[in-house]
Amino acid sequence: MTLFKEPASGVFLAVGLVALAGCSGNTALVGRDNLPARAAQPARSEIVGTVERVDTVSNEIHLRPSQGHPGMVTYSAEARVAYLGGLYPVSQLRFGDIVAMQMEKDSHGNPHTHMIRLQESSGEWAQRHN
Repeated sequence: MTLFKEPASGVFLAVGLVALAGCSGNTALVGRDNLPARAAQPARSEIVGTVERVDTVSNEIHLRPSQGHPGMVTYSAEARVAYLGGLYPVSQLRFGDIVAMQMEKDSHGNPHTHMIRLQESSGEWAQRHN
């Protein structure tokens, strides 16, 4: 009987040491900001700018220069302008319209958007869409 108790206590000691080693350190990865899956996701931000002109050939929206904002943003072919519950082509934007855009980076690192919201019309927008 003495021989049976010693191996059993050795097993309990080994299991305890493994459990203790597994709990030490920083093993809880859930919710950490430096997980590789989160780091690979593009960061999106929103900018607000005033339209200077729209180049529909190059899919570019040129904005009034302001500090900290890009002067030109490219947009995808699928991009639409959301305004008063409707969706409109980007070509309907005019000089002076104030837009908010969800920004990403294109493959060259340039500002790019898929989503545009008209925040304030230059005055003629309402006349064009009534």
